[in-house]
Amino acid sequence: MAGIAYERELTIASKGLLQEFQRWKNKEINVFELNDRIHEFHHGISRELYNRYTGNEMADTIGVASALRRGILSREEVGEDVFLSVDGITMALSSHD
Repeated sequence: MAGIAYERELTIASKGLLQEFQRWKNKEINVFELNDRIHEFHHGISRELYNRYTGNEMADTIGVASALRRGILSREEVGEDVFLSVDGITMALSSHD
């Protein structure tokens, strides 16, 4: 489930980068500005998502709980067993919003 959530969030985040490529194609920004946007993406949201969803089992569990809380994954999709196993983490994350 963590892999699915990671792919969905990375896809959403990549849309902003695609827009920057369109801006470059339309000559609204130059190649150096595009390069800066790529660098910001790589060292920003891309790295944040990588760290959230890769690593160890605990990171996967927290990643799934976070994705459930934010609507990236649904209860039906993860199944009742997984939902119940991360429910406490999900509630804890919600209390920090």
